[in-house]
Amino acid sequence: MSQYPVELAVIGSGGAAFAAAIHATTLGKRVAMIERGTLGGTCVNTGCIPSKALIAAAEARHVAADAARFPGISATPAPVDMPALIRANQTLVESLRNAKYLDVARAYAWPILPGDATFAGTPDAPILQVTATDGTRQTIQAEHYLIATGAQAWVPPIEGLESVDYLTSTTAMELTEVPESMLVLGGGYVALEQAQLFARLGSKVTMLVRSRLASKEEPEVSQVLQEVFADEGIRVVGPAEVTHVETDETTGKVVATASVSGIATEFRADRVLVALGRRPVTGGLNLETVEVKTGCYGEVVVTDQLVSSNPRIWGAGDVTGHPEFVYVAAHHGTLMVDNAFAGAHRSVGYTHLPRVTFTSPAVGAVGMTEKQVLAAGIRCDCRVLPLSYVGSSQTRV
Repeated sequence: MSQYPVELAVIGSGGAAFAAAIHATTLGKRVAMIERGTLGGTCVNTGCIPSKALIAAAEARHVAADAARFPGISATPAPVDMPALIRANQTLVESLRNAKYLDVARAYAWPILPGDATFAGTPDAPILQVTATDGTRQTIQAEHYLIATGAQAWVPPIEGLESVDYLTSTTAMELTEVPESMLVLGGGYVALEQAQLFARLGSKVTMLVRSRLASKEEPEVSQVLQEVFADEGIRVVGPAEVTHVETDETTGKVVATASVSGIATEFRADRVLVALGRRPVTGGLNLETVEVKTGCYGEVVVTDQLVSSNPRIWGAGDVTGHPEFVYVAAHHGTLMVDNAFAGAHRSVGYTHLPRVTFTSPAVGAVGMTEKQVLAAGIRCDCRVLPLSYVGSSQTRV
C-alpha cells in the first residue's frame, strides 16, 4: 500500500471533476483524480454527446420522411442501419473522450488513478483508500477532497420490473436495432428526448406520464409538446401510474399495467424504457466514517458554497442533487476550488439558470417559471405568444 499526498483529491472524472482539477492545477495545487469506471463522466459517455448525436440522426431521417410538405422536394427515408449508427456514435464518443478529457489531464499532468475510492480515517483526518481492479491499494492524503461522482438512471421499485429486460437512457444508446414499439415511462427531459428520438427512427412510441409532459416548465410548453408528439404519432397517456411490468412469455412483449385516472389499463410493446429520473452515486464511499451527510436520494448535502458537513470534503455536480447540467457541474468545480484554496466564499444560485430540452421544437428556458415567481411573492406581468405566431416556426419540421 503506497501513500499519495496531494492538496486536492477528486473522486470522479466528469465535468465538475475536470473543472476543479484544471483550476486547482493552475493555482499550483497538486491534484489526484480517482475514477472507477470510464473516464469522462455522463456527458461525453452516456448523456449529452451520444444522445444528441442520435437525436440529430433521427431528425435527419424525420426531415426526409416529411419532405413532401415542401412543393418540389421528394425524399424517402430508408430503414435505419442501427449497428452502423451506434458504431459511428461510439467513434465520436471515444474521440471526444480522448480530446476533451484524457489529453487535457495529460497536458495539466495530474494522475488519474483507476479504482474504487473509499473514505477512511477520522472526520478530522480523512483519507482515501483506492483499490485497483488487481487488488493493489493506494492511500491518498489530501488537504481537501471533492466528491464529483455524478448521478445515474433511477429505476423505481415497480412490481415485476426487475425481471424485465428494460432500457434506461444509457442502455438505449447501445441498441443494435430499432424496436417496432416502445413504452417510455416518464415525461421529463430524458423521456421527451428519447421518445421523440425512437419515434423518428421508426418505433411506435407510447409514453406513460405521471402528470404532464415537461412538468417543471410552463403548462403551455406541455400543451405544445403534446400536440407535436401527437402529430408525430407518439401516444401520450397520463396521468398514469405504472403498478406492474412483466414479459408476456407467449409473445415476448413487455406488458405494463398502469392506473390511468384510476382505471387499471394494460400497455404492450417490444421494449420498455425507464426514464423516471436520476439519483446521485454515493454508494461505497463510506461517507458516514468521515461524517458527510447525505439526503433522502443519496445526494451529498452541501451548503450554497458546496462544502459538505465535513469542512475538508466538498461536493460538485450531479452528486449534490443540484440542477443536472454539465455547465452547472463545471461552475461547481471552479467555485469549489476558489472557496477551498482562496477563501473566496462564493455561492451558487440558480435564479437565472438557462436550460434546454433537445426535442423538436426545442424547449428553452431561463430562470423561474411563473408559478415559482408568484410563490416567491414577486409581481409578474406575464405574456404567452403561441409558436404559430412566430413566422420562422412555419418553415420548421
